[in-house]
Amino acid sequence: MYVILLLIVFALTGVFMVQNGSNHDFALLGYTWTLPLWAPTAIGVAAVSVLLLLHLSHAGIWSRFREMGHWRELDDHVNRIEGLRADNAQLREELAAARGQVRGAAAASGASQQSWMGGLRAMTDRVRNRTTPTA
Repeated sequence: MYVILLLIVFALTGVFMVQNGSNHDFALLGYTWTLPLWAPTAIGVAAVSVLLLLHLSHAGIWSRFREMGHWRELDDHVNRIEGLRADNAQLREELAAARGQVRGAAAASGASQQSWMGGLRAMTDRVRNRTTPTA
């Protein structure tokens, strides 16, 4: 936004310079200078441009400082998510152990029920060992 504003101000200053090419006597503190009419305008535009650029650079720094406060909040959330993932992994291990105990109990009782995943894994062995009858 500042860059666009500076470009507009520079364009307007250029138009002013083109339209006002005459000279004028300027007096300051007992000194007299004969300068083009647009010289004070150009000096003013330069001063305002420097101030805008300084503000632009410091505005970026302050926004970075504001972001630093959010980083702490993000770290808290990341730590909470990591804790939840660890709890989830622990629950998955407990569930797998419980399922293993249930399967072990079913196998000990003589029931030979196979899980659907085990059936899929066994299918590759059945297909690989299949022979075609020759007549």
